Amino acid sequence: MGTVDDSPAGRITIGDDVVAEVVGLTVLECYGVVGMAGKRIVNGVARLLGRDGTAAGVDVDRGADGEVAVAVHVVMENGLNLAEVSESLRSRVSYEVERLCGIVVTGVAVHIHDVRRESS
Repeated sequence: MGTVDDSPAGRITIGDDVVAEVVGLTVLECYGVVGMAGKRIVNGVARLLGRDGTAAGVDVDRGADGEVAVAVHVVMENGLNLAEVSESLRSRVSYEVERLCGIVVTGVAVHIHDVRRESS
C-alpha cells in the first residue's frame, strides 16, 4: 500500500490492487487494444481475460517513495502500428493513474502477447 496524502486530518492510502484496476480499465479504453492478456502463455497462446479480470493483466511495482512502475499484458488489434498504439497506451495509463490516484508513474511497460482481429 502506498500513502498518497499524510496530513494532520488523516492519511489516504491506495492499494496496488486499486492502481491495477485503474490501469486495466484505462487500457481497455485505449484504441487498438482488444483486451487484457493473462501473464502466462499456455501452449503458445495468450489467454484473453474477461472484463472482470482486467487487474490480472497488470503488474504494479511500488517504489520506495510511493511512486509506481506498471507493466501491462495486452492483446492488440491486428493491422495497426503496434509501436504507436503502445506509446499512446503508456501515455494514457501514466496520465490516468496520476490524475485519479495522485501517484507518480515512473514507467509503463507494454507486453504484447498476441494480435487479433477486433472482437465484435
